Amino acid sequence: MEEKERQAENVTERTVPPVTGRDMWRVARPILGAFAVCLFFVVLYAVLTDKAAAFDDPVRHFLYSLQSDALTIPTVILTHMSNWIFMVGVCIVLLLIPRTRFRFGVPLSAGALATVALNHLIKSLVERPRPEVAQLVEESYHSFPSGHSTNSMFFYGMSIWLVWHYVQSPALRTVLTVALAIPMLLIGPTRVYLGVHYPTDVVAGWCIGFVAILVIAEIICRRERRTQSL
Repeated sequence: MEEKERQAENVTERTVPPVTGRDMWRVARPILGAFAVCLFFVVLYAVLTDKAAAFDDPVRHFLYSLQSDALTIPTVILTHMSNWIFMVGVCIVLLLIPRTRFRFGVPLSAGALATVALNHLIKSLVERPRPEVAQLVEESYHSFPSGHSTNSMFFYGMSIWLVWHYVQSPALRTVLTVALAIPMLLIGPTRVYLGVHYPTDVVAGWCIGFVAILVIAEIICRRERRTQSL
């Protein structure tokens, strides 16, 4: 009897595959997505009910206090790294290069188009005015959510995911991750610093961009699993 139990345990050990990083990501993805969606609606509720000032005012006035000629120039340069002209240019380059066309160019282009369209729709529905302060760059459309924050979270965050999904060299992955994480995390605060967005605009934009990453990543993973099963 004991011999049979040991044999059964050995068979179980041989047949159960080890848990990989991709397995953990597959489990975490819906949880993270649900959290981002809930956070977006919490922020939206605060904006629509005029309760966002408790968070917005301390954060934005702190960032206004940092304004200086020396800091504004690099801030403007950084914020332009998520406008549509820059993103379209990068996507065109990635689509033109055969090696990056399908792995990087197509998912980044498709996701960017979807997030820009969704962002514009939400802006037109919410119609939140821009902050009534001196703007260091000119912006005229509605404030909520921040398009630059949405773009930077999706574009650079999706790029990080693609790098870890496809790039084999650990050293290159690390270098690219650090380089891409800087604009992903800093562009949102620059929009508040420049006086064109409230902090809640940025948080909402991050939520949209993050959910877009999860959706595109899921599409890629399902497509790869379907291809492997053929």
